[in-house]
Amino acid sequence: MGVRVRNAVTPPGWWGVYDHRRRLITLRPGLGPIQLDCTLMHELGHAHYGHVGVTGKQELLADRWAAHRLISFDDLLAAAGMEQSSSSVASSLGVLPGVLETYLKMLTRADLDALRTAAIRRAA
Repeated sequence: MGVRVRNAVTPPGWWGVYDHRRRLITLRPGLGPIQLDCTLMHELGHAHYGHVGVTGKQELLADRWAAHRLISFDDLLAAAGMEQSSSSVASSLGVLPGVLETYLKMLTRADLDALRTAAIRRAA
């Protein structure tokens, strides 16, 4: 992808920043492993799309790109059959709850039905 990654100070409240002109991702030092993985993948989404600046549409695209790469449906199905809450599912998948939420919004009705079935089997 031709992007450099560094750890350095980011704007207040931001875990990561992508600078398209410099092809540089900056990640806030001290992030936990899951925060780091999810933030890096989100910023790589910005790099993939060549985003310049920050808009709501760009954030959504980067979120979707990251979620699609961080979560596999088979892993989600297995976790849904074992875990009782969405935060537990996210934890078992090694992602932030918001990443899981984004992924779930991209699923088809058939995918969602399969997840419900897995959850029902777990509860039985």
